[in-house]
Amino acid sequence: MKTVLAAVGDDALSSNIIGGNLSWLETLPALFAALAVVLLPGAALAWAVGLRRSSLLGLAPLFSLSIAGVVAVVADWVRLPWNLGVVLVATALVSAVGWLLFRRWKPAERPQPEPWTVVASAAAGISVGAFLIGRRIIQLVGAPDNISQRYDNIFHLNAVRYVLDTANASSLDLGRMGGGGGGRASVYPAVWHSLAALVTQLTGAEVAVSVNVINLVAGAVLWPVSVVFLTRVIIGPRLLGLAAAGVLSSGFVAFPYLLMVWGPLFPNLLSASVLPAALAAIILVCRKATSMNETPLQSWLALLIVLPGLALSHMSSVNALLAFSAPLLLWTLAAKIRRLAQGRAPLRSYVLPALVALVVTAVAAVVWKLLRPGFYGGWKAHQTVAGAVGEVVTNAPMRTEVALVASVLVFIGVAAILPQRKLWWVLGCYAAAAYLYIVDAGFAAGWARDFFTGTWYQDTHRLAAYLPIFATVLAALGLTTVADAILKAAATYRGRLRGMFPKGQSGWKFAGGLTPAAVAGGLVVCALLALVTQTGPVRNYIGQNKIFYERDTKESIVSSNEYKLFDRLAAEVPEDAVIAVNPWNGGSLAYAFADRKVLEYHQTQRMNADMRTIAEGLANADTNPQVCAAVRKLKVTYALDLGGQYLLNHPSSETYQGLQDLEKSKAVQLVDSEGEAKLFKVVACQ
Repeated sequence: MKTVLAAVGDDALSSNIIGGNLSWLETLPALFAALAVVLLPGAALAWAVGLRRSSLLGLAPLFSLSIAGVVAVVADWVRLPWNLGVVLVATALVSAVGWLLFRRWKPAERPQPEPWTVVASAAAGISVGAFLIGRRIIQLVGAPDNISQRYDNIFHLNAVRYVLDTANASSLDLGRMGGGGGGRASVYPAVWHSLAALVTQLTGAEVAVSVNVINLVAGAVLWPVSVVFLTRVIIGPRLLGLAAAGVLSSGFVAFPYLLMVWGPLFPNLLSASVLPAALAAIILVCRKATSMNETPLQSWLALLIVLPGLALSHMSSVNALLAFSAPLLLWTLAAKIRRLAQGRAPLRSYVLPALVALVVTAVAAVVWKLLRPGFYGGWKAHQTVAGAVGEVVTNAPMRTEVALVASVLVFIGVAAILPQRKLWWVLGCYAAAAYLYIVDAGFAAGWARDFFTGTWYQDTHRLAAYLPIFATVLAALGLTTVADAILKAAATYRGRLRGMFPKGQSGWKFAGGLTPAAVAGGLVVCALLALVTQTGPVRNYIGQNKIFYERDTKESIVSSNEYKLFDRLAAEVPEDAVIAVNPWNGGSLAYAFADRKVLEYHQTQRMNADMRTIAEGLANADTNPQVCAAVRKLKVTYALDLGGQYLLNHPSSETYQGLQDLEKSKAVQLVDSEGEAKLFKVVACQ
């Protein structure tokens, strides 16, 4: 495997396939389980409602997320544990309902099925893109049991363990982990965590491994599948364009790699990976898809099915869907009114479109206002407005390197659309994504930044991840435009090319068959695309940022010694024990790694007075009755001292004096140690 990776280039960056205590080959059962849970349930439902070929492939992942998200909520309501059986039963039930609906209202004449050459071209592009992205993700992560050594990951890893422990994967309750209150504070999008928990249940994989394979599937499978489907819906059955879209999907730093480094924002990664399919569903409903055969019923069913999965993966993607589809909806409404005016329709004919527009606008406004946090992270603009525009145009968000070839192809794609009035809405959708990024990247703090980007915590990284959606589609269109021009010019001077590419088949559009020359040409073009997209910004970004997954750096929260100690905790600490920890030095991850309860599950957990007393005074418990009272009340029997390397060196990390230098305390007794990482048993307060 390593030889294969090195053959593609940049051997220095090729991942050490055998790393840590586990090899990537050993994760294959977990990987296959992840693929099954994110593809098969949705594929069954898509088949039941009559979707076939490209539509089935493109919508199946998002259908699966909807099944997982909704079933998790319902299962909690009816007191059923979260497991594969619940998912399978729910899949069977909803598929049966979908099949009955489709059978009841299916069209009298079945539409002509999409040519297999279109599906094959899309699948080929997806396969190449999946290999390229998967390879880079493996390089970024290193060993399959490595974790992202960054702020958000303490919560995410422990939340997966929480789903396993409670058998509850409801998005309405995940926020309760660590004593979170009810109401809105309990809500947290849980689909990503529920899928990782399923992988662990099915294969026995460690939580860290399950997390990595779910991210691998989201970035390397769901993303190219979804964006190629969106490309198919917009540009039609252009074989070269579909294959190229899959390859191009691997060539942008902003997705999926940025979200795996910043944060990390794993639920955002999952929801953004399927957002293109949700956009495609709206295009189908608006009847703007190029040469697609889905009926209005199928299109509406698809849209209704995908929305829960998108929302429960991460609610911010619903707002993104609203923003990006607004130009399409306005374009569709304008076209409807124009047709009515041209047909001199009576005034009553305008009532329904007007009512629909008002209802959609009202619902969108409410959703836009409600689906946003009550705070933001305090991130400021990092660019001028002009600089932010430049980052969009060059596909170099967050001051990453310029993606030159992709940017040129995007420019050509935009130029190709300008003469085609029917596709102007695509430029509007692209402009909406660009505008949100520019506002957050270049505007000063104020009402505009708060109103337009507050949903994303005014965090520009999250908005940067959406730019490759439309950049990929436009770049694929740009490539087919270049191919059309080349073939047209060549045919002018060489008549024999007309035999290879019959009239009307420039750009390798489907028309009943492919010539060997067309296949060979497409392979060469895709190979060149793979080369240019993988030897520039993406390669350098991975090389610079894989440090955030390494274990022994100046900023790591779990070192190799701490990994080793965590491996032994389950054998040394009783199941009912509670461990006092400092979440800022990684102590909270004893829960994710060893399945032992900790006093604090993440950095933002609210501490009560007893928790604060222990954090500040456990080392003096043998002489302080107040500390002993808190220890007994919270049933703390063990403590972890993982040294003084803290995440972000946040001021809060220094407020745990009672858990520092415990080897000098008479209140505890050393149980085990590995380097500076030490496990103590509380012997005072008995």
